[in-house]
Amino acid sequence: MASRGGTLDAAEARRRYFLTTGDMLHMDYTTPPWHGFGMGRPTKYYKIKDVQKRAEQKYGKKGFEDKLKQREQREKKRKLNEEKKEKEQQARESKKQKLLSAVPEWGRQPLTDSASVAALAQKCSIEQLQQLLVSAAEKSPQVIAAIDAVKEEALLPRKSFKELQPKLAKYFDSDADAALKKSAEKHAKAEASKARQTELNSGMTGKWNLTVTTNNPLVKGRKGELKIDVAGFFDLGEIDFHPYYFGRVESFKGKSSVEDKYMQFETKWKYCGRRVTGLLRVTVGEDSDGRQFVEGSFKAGAQERGWPVTIQFTGKREGELSDYYKGF
Repeated sequence: MASRGGTLDAAEARRRYFLTTGDMLHMDYTTPPWHGFGMGRPTKYYKIKDVQKRAEQKYGKKGFEDKLKQREQREKKRKLNEEKKEKEQQARESKKQKLLSAVPEWGRQPLTDSASVAALAQKCSIEQLQQLLVSAAEKSPQVIAAIDAVKEEALLPRKSFKELQPKLAKYFDSDADAALKKSAEKHAKAEASKARQTELNSGMTGKWNLTVTTNNPLVKGRKGELKIDVAGFFDLGEIDFHPYYFGRVESFKGKSSVEDKYMQFETKWKYCGRRVTGLLRVTVGEDSDGRQFVEGSFKAGAQERGWPVTIQFTGKREGELSDYYKGF
């Protein structure tokens, strides 16, 4: 719930009023009265008037109004682009349906091999042949590859059909069903892998013991830790390779989410008295025994002179026993 009784939750307040977690650090907030033990970190709610006042303090009243106008212009432009794309899509669909509706009944016969394709081509006008190709593509998505062999929007010259015929035959031969099944299985496997990766990433909460793998003698083998309190929300936790690299994990970067193979997070910390922004890329995997691990990279945003800007790491969840001890 983004708003409630003249208040906004922390994430929505930051988004609407161009603020950061640090900007709101000392502001008054409330939490839902029904929140209890075992429900995770409570959502913070801020009064709208307080958030607006803080934004005007940060940017100045005119500066804040300018940022609102700029965002409004961006939203208008985005909406116009979406409407344009929708109209273009509707035009393409209308054109395709018009082609399909004009296919003669005799042209709906099954295309099963090279001979039937060739025989059909002899009966078609150039326009009808294009219509039949569109109809065929509706029945078998793989035929789109054949249509792409010629210009999709252009009429098909009869002299080009000899070049196209073998490609069409390939998708209409006796192995077509097997090819479609194989394609479907490949797609299902990819979807299952993506779903499992999302599940693993969503369960990243907890503490992980890290080891630097970057091939640099200054850092290779150094230990650190990653603490994630609430995956999927702001103020996630921290990553620490004390005293060399550190960052407070504050939010997902851009459109990154737990659905990505490698999640990306923005980090913040103070280095030599100045606030710096870093980038954490991390994924959760599992070995053949089902034990989970993390791997990724971390760019703190500042480091000692001559030290690597970005370090790679792997890590195990704290508390997991090694194979040696599991044998006892």
